[in-house]
Amino acid sequence: MRHRYFRLSQRTSTEEAITLARATLPVLLLLGVELAALALASTQMELGISRFSAGVALTVAVSGVLMPLLRPGSATRLAALLAVLLAGLLVVPFEIGSINLEPSGTLLLHLPPHALLRYLNGTLAIPVGLHLAARFPPRSPAAQTAAPSDRQLLGIYLISSLLSLGLLLTPRGWVRPALGIPLIGWMLFLLVLAHIQLIRVSREADPAWLRSARQARLLLFGFLLAEAPLLLRLLLFGLGWPDAIPYDIALLFQVFVPLTVAYAIQRHDLFGIDAAVRRALAYTGVSAVLLGIYFGLTDFLSRVLVQLVPQFQTAVILLALVVAALAFRPLYSLLLHFVDRIFYPERLRFAQVIADVRQRLQRVISRRQVLALLVDELPVALDSVWANLVLAPAQDIPGHPESPPAWNGRLEVGERVLGRYWLGPRRSGLPFDVAEQAQLQAVVAQAALALAYGETLEELNALNQNLAGQVAIQTAQVLDQQRALAVAEERQRLARDLHDSVTQTLFSISLGSRALGKLALRNPGAVAQGLAEQEAAAQQALAEMRGLLAQLRSPLLPDGDLAHSLATHCAQLATSGLSVRLDAPPHLILPPDVAGELLYIAKEALHNVLKYADVAEAECRLAQENGELLLVVTDRGRGFAPDATLPAPGHGLGLRSMAERAEKLGATLEILSAPGQGTTVQLRM
Repeated sequence: MRHRYFRLSQRTSTEEAITLARATLPVLLLLGVELAALALASTQMELGISRFSAGVALTVAVSGVLMPLLRPGSATRLAALLAVLLAGLLVVPFEIGSINLEPSGTLLLHLPPHALLRYLNGTLAIPVGLHLAARFPPRSPAAQTAAPSDRQLLGIYLISSLLSLGLLLTPRGWVRPALGIPLIGWMLFLLVLAHIQLIRVSREADPAWLRSARQARLLLFGFLLAEAPLLLRLLLFGLGWPDAIPYDIALLFQVFVPLTVAYAIQRHDLFGIDAAVRRALAYTGVSAVLLGIYFGLTDFLSRVLVQLVPQFQTAVILLALVVAALAFRPLYSLLLHFVDRIFYPERLRFAQVIADVRQRLQRVISRRQVLALLVDELPVALDSVWANLVLAPAQDIPGHPESPPAWNGRLEVGERVLGRYWLGPRRSGLPFDVAEQAQLQAVVAQAALALAYGETLEELNALNQNLAGQVAIQTAQVLDQQRALAVAEERQRLARDLHDSVTQTLFSISLGSRALGKLALRNPGAVAQGLAEQEAAAQQALAEMRGLLAQLRSPLLPDGDLAHSLATHCAQLATSGLSVRLDAPPHLILPPDVAGELLYIAKEALHNVLKYADVAEAECRLAQENGELLLVVTDRGRGFAPDATLPAPGHGLGLRSMAERAEKLGATLEILSAPGQGTTVQLRM
């Protein structure tokens, strides 16, 4: 296994070396050709290279050559070639008006070496720039289709080479303008086409290509700033004002190209250069600037203090060094914060996101909320590619093979492991440093407590639901038993009522009919009188049966209107031979169960009048007085003795039932009666 790993590592290193050589070798060759051409030109004439032009050219060249070294590839190779060509174009300052564009022979033999070098660099830089714009930044499939193909790019290189070489080799005459004008038009066409390619990418609306759009906008902005003074200078030369824009002004604007590229690398991951390398470069630049400020400040303070106090020169220099050293650290921290704010705002945003997540974790009450916060919201806020929370007992793996995780941490409560949280890398490529990893671990620890709390709540809710289900089942069983008891009680009451009223009457009719059969032969006159009595008894039994049936058919009170239901029952009793004078409001709405109990009491009282009072009229009053409900049923019939030890047959069950229902409602029931003086049933509630 060790040998296999060694061979694999060796093969990987070899492949990386080959890729680096392919990316840098053409750049180094072109750079060598440019330096050799400059050296050859300097032997023939004074080039007049200034410090400013050399500095700008060196800045452009170095910024380009570093790209394939940091991230070898075809795009960085094209960018480096373009940078070297631009540096060769800028290093030798010259004025267009100083060149003789109409020599007697060919331009190749009469152009100054530096002008020839600029001409070749310019005619090569524009096709290379178009090539770079057509292949970079990464773009959507639609934008890739609109870009020139490899065959078209090869044709562009051939046409550019033929036009530029043809113009150099053509002698003076009509042929030279015929080639010069198409060459200028062709170069302008390629320049516009390169800008169109960047504009297409910069207008990408799909979030998947948002970074490419930002990169393209930055490159387009930098190139336009650099090209504007050069093109304007060329235009003014054609209009007869060759010196309207000094060369140094146009040269100064070329610095925007490396500055824009550097910002795109730092902020928007241009060319995919690693974030660690980008940050190291930024901090190196900051350190270099700060060291320059440090030594400059030290030298300035030393000179000022030596002039003020010349007799203490050594002490003054030491004091200047101490003051500069004390100011170095705060200034360094301030500059690093400035770099992070400009190029790495995700680091400054990280602390705010973590604080917000921890505050929200204090309010979550369910496992689902914890999962949504860690898996869905936190990676979006941190601009991470993905996140995954694997809960035990599932296998502890990232679950996202497309890209490796940038950080992971276990969720533990005491000695119990709840799972592991995996967080993917930032989209910018910036890794999580040690301080950020510590804060992520604190978030995971708090999330573990929230998960345990949510799990406990879910178990309690499940237990409560189980108890509620059991209570509901037992309640239903009790209600079923109560219904069964109520049905049985109602059957017993009907059996007693039938026994006390209709059964006894029918039994007496049966006995009387048997006696009449025996008297039929002995006393025919008595038989006629007996038949009349039996008929009256049968009518009484029929009336009693009708009353019971009316009581059974009476509707329930779903609406709770006691007055309406009581009026309906009184009308039904009229068909049974009892006329009830009802004194009640048109409607009286009560709770349905209360209205049902009161209606039963009123029915029982009126039914007793029909059975026992031996009258054809009764009175029923329903009213509300002084906050009380009053129900009164009165008849002027035979009456009875309520306090008698042995009540009359049939009275006991009905009276007891009325008393039980009144007690259930919390009402007061009074029965006032005496033999021969009628009966009054009064309920107050």
